Amino acid sequence: MARRTLWFGPLVAAAAFAIGGIPAGLAALAGAGLVAVIFLLSGKALSWAGRRSPNALGAAALGGFVVRLVLLSAFVWAALTFLGLDRTGLLLGLGATYIGLLVMQARKEAVR
Repeated sequence: MARRTLWFGPLVAAAAFAIGGIPAGLAALAGAGLVAVIFLLSGKALSWAGRRSPNALGAAALGGFVVRLVLLSAFVWAALTFLGLDRTGLLLGLGATYIGLLVMQARKEAVR
């Protein structure tokens, strides 16, 4: 899923650029990059836990969800407070990329 961010993230950034200009486009790219990193980390954690035991897999899935929420919240807070990123672009980049990639993955799995 993280590889799909390579083409989906710039599309979201282009939409944010059209809405809010250069600051929104750059903030959307930052948000899409964060989504890619989160998907990579969660994939690695689930893969590692899946090789250990079913209990480890369940713990990694639940714990990974909590960690993702904390990371997203901390990044948004820091980006808006300290970096001054555009709010519209950042939230569009995070939200549209996250939801879009999950929908694409769900459609891919439904076809199998």
